[in-house]
Amino acid sequence: MSQRDPRLLFVCVALVACDTTAAPSEPAPLATVAAPAAIPTAPPTPTPAADRTVLAAEAPPSEPVKPAPAPVVKGHNAELKQALGRSINELTIDLQRKLAKQPGNLLFSGMSVSVALAMLHAGASGATERELADVLHLDGLTGDVHTALAHLAARWNHPSAHVSLVTASRVFGDRSHDFKPEYLDLTRKVFASPLGTLDFAGDLVGARDHINGWAREETDAAIDQILSPEALTAATRLLVTDVAAFKADWLEPFDPKATEPVLFYGHQRKEPVPMMRSVQRLSTTLGLAGKLRLLELPYRGGEYSMIILLPSTRGGLEDVEKGFDYERLQGWIDAAKPAPIDLQMPRFSLDSTLDLAPVVAKLGAARVFDARRAELDAMASEKKLALEAVHHRARLTVEERGADGSPPSAIEIAVGGAPTSPTPFLVDRPFLFYIRDVRSGVLLFYGRVTDPA
Repeated sequence: MSQRDPRLLFVCVALVACDTTAAPSEPAPLATVAAPAAIPTAPPTPTPAADRTVLAAEAPPSEPVKPAPAPVVKGHNAELKQALGRSINELTIDLQRKLAKQPGNLLFSGMSVSVALAMLHAGASGATERELADVLHLDGLTGDVHTALAHLAARWNHPSAHVSLVTASRVFGDRSHDFKPEYLDLTRKVFASPLGTLDFAGDLVGARDHINGWAREETDAAIDQILSPEALTAATRLLVTDVAAFKADWLEPFDPKATEPVLFYGHQRKEPVPMMRSVQRLSTTLGLAGKLRLLELPYRGGEYSMIILLPSTRGGLEDVEKGFDYERLQGWIDAAKPAPIDLQMPRFSLDSTLDLAPVVAKLGAARVFDARRAELDAMASEKKLALEAVHHRARLTVEERGADGSPPSAIEIAVGGAPTSPTPFLVDRPFLFYIRDVRSGVLLFYGRVTDPA
């Protein structure tokens, strides 16, 4: 694509942390992850006066600086929401398969990618729309798919005392370009993403700084930067950003006093890593004819959980990655039964920066990246408008921080009145995990840990 051709850029940025209860006075979320731009259920927090002045100068007179909360329609098609949740999971597994050959640790949010591509799908037509629908697994779905997806995402915007997920979304367009009012109305009302006009061609640095500043403000500085210097060019015409803050406490905190160095047999090397330990009752099962063990570790409140897939052998991760699909994964989750478990898992941090454009193209949506063939006429009238890149960044920290108490003093748990020795579950080899919304069954995040150190 030449520098004269306008381009469309999606940026997904994700950070997430899993630990124990944080002090109530902490001002910043423990984690953020790129998430759907959900319909808010309460008026948004007022923007500081300084930022309101900047946005007012950028926005057309007819555009409000902050959109009014879109109404949440009660009783929206439950079957459609369920089907969309499955679609998100199918895309997550598709991305997992395509990225399986990439070496090392990996982290992404299929949920975030689904919503970003859905906003693009809403502005597409013809073969481009059909390709995106196929990638998003929307074929055969009837009804207002985009509104239903936004309503599904809205359920993740209800913070509790132990789990909080707050999303923010924004569409930034070049001030010299005219986008169709119908599309902007849809992104504002359905995806809660109003248009912010910036001067990409005349002040590229200022545009980038403003977007990064927006992300910092929305996430209370948890996300410092979402755009690198090379992410934008003067040819940029539309940029869609999506950020969120996620905070969760373990249902049963890990005690730091029980954490000890244990040898981890990674892909690159074997070395001692800080291994957390907790004896508790957890759901577990076998899969792939005994080639893996599944364990579900819940967060406080029971609405979210981490699903861990541990290969039975130290070199079995490759077989696990390519040996199942969503149907099998869901079957294993459904088959898991509570049992006393002596869990040992490493403390670890992940940081993945991905360009998902080649993956999305290989999944079947190649046309949208070709300025000669992309059909985005529902979004804008200008020809040669195409998707340039799908950037995704994710960070994750799993630790026992905040717990205070004594290590487990016994290795037996009373079950049915009789003491039972807990089954060891030692995560000392490369493994996979998902962070899951238990209520909807949606897989919010996927991760692979090959070297936790």
